Amino acid sequence: MRSPRFKKWFAALPVLNQPQRLQVIDALRPAAGLDQLRALLDGFRTERCCPACASTRWHRHGQANGLQRYRCRE
Repeated sequence: MRSPRFKKWFAALPVLNQPQRLQVIDALRPAAGLDQLRALLDGFRTERCCPACASTRWHRHGQANGLQRYRCRE
């Protein structure tokens, strides 16, 4: 369900000139990118796994450059 303000804004789009349309497209572009990123992230596993064998058995194994490292137990 669209709000009345959105309906009014959407109805005004056809009367915009070319620079105004480009400004609207530029403003909406980041939102479209977030949807694509969200879809991509939803496709990944939520559980950590080994990139070589996909095992979910791992343990912490030190740090490098301030980031935690892990080692596969398989």
